[in-house]
Amino acid sequence: MSLPITVGAEAVGTVCLTGDPEEVRCFGLVVRRQTEILLEEAALLRSRLLHERAVDDCVRDIALYDPEVVDAETVEARMAELGADPRIPRTAVVLDVRAGGVSRMSLLRTVREVFGSVQDVTGELAAGRYAVLHASVGRPERLVERCSALVERLGERHGADARCGIGEPGRGVAGTHASYRDAALALRAGPRLEPDGRVFAVADLRVPQLVASVVRHERDRYAAAVLTGLRERADWPVLRETLIAWAEGGFQLVRTAERLAVHRNTLLYRLAKIEELSGRGLREPRTAMAMYLACLADALRVTDH
Repeated sequence: MSLPITVGAEAVGTVCLTGDPEEVRCFGLVVRRQTEILLEEAALLRSRLLHERAVDDCVRDIALYDPEVVDAETVEARMAELGADPRIPRTAVVLDVRAGGVSRMSLLRTVREVFGSVQDVTGELAAGRYAVLHASVGRPERLVERCSALVERLGERHGADARCGIGEPGRGVAGTHASYRDAALALRAGPRLEPDGRVFAVADLRVPQLVASVVRHERDRYAAAVLTGLRERADWPVLRETLIAWAEGGFQLVRTAERLAVHRNTLLYRLAKIEELSGRGLREPRTAMAMYLACLADALRVTDH
């Protein structure tokens, strides 16, 4: 006897058995049903893989968007096909995840637990690098909190070392692409300025972003001219950290000491040392700002690779 195997409404094969029909029919029905289940699961898996590939392609389209090469309407149509409304504002979140031996899908599931809105688009840009095109709602600080929770969850669940860059909201393909670029820059520059940090918002890095936009050769020339007598020292990283904190602390001793987590006298010693080595007075805002920008240029050198 033979029993047809169907997937949906389509017959895709048969189960053929020999013997007394009454004796083999029940066995044949079981074999047919198990075969149909396996085929349905295979089709579902293939559909999911195709969907994941389409999501990844959509995220890459945004990340690499160039209006001279790709029409914005084409990208918007792809987003709409995935159920993502291209008209709503989105904030890009870029993740770098180091998690040896953890599968891509496992990491994506964890990311989507935190960014689970039907309008959030999450995909893989490259091995270990992911992007979320987050539908922007609520206050920006809530997004920072959510990213911090995600980084913590990735560490607890997968033993992953993760860092996160956050852009600012953008509307449409061009705006979302700009948000992605901001998030990527925050992820590049943030760890250089705050090595122990894990979440970096571009809104807090606008001055470093401006410095990074200058041609590298000119940045290096500027830093070399302003920081003469300092960069060659073994303790330069500490002195650079002090100069950056001095400017970002509003040139106030108490606030700067708190930012550096050092005693006020330690800060005074460092500032006096910098003034002696550089021959520049740090109490003069114009001089201090010039040295601050030079320190940022120096700290950002390795982010140009």
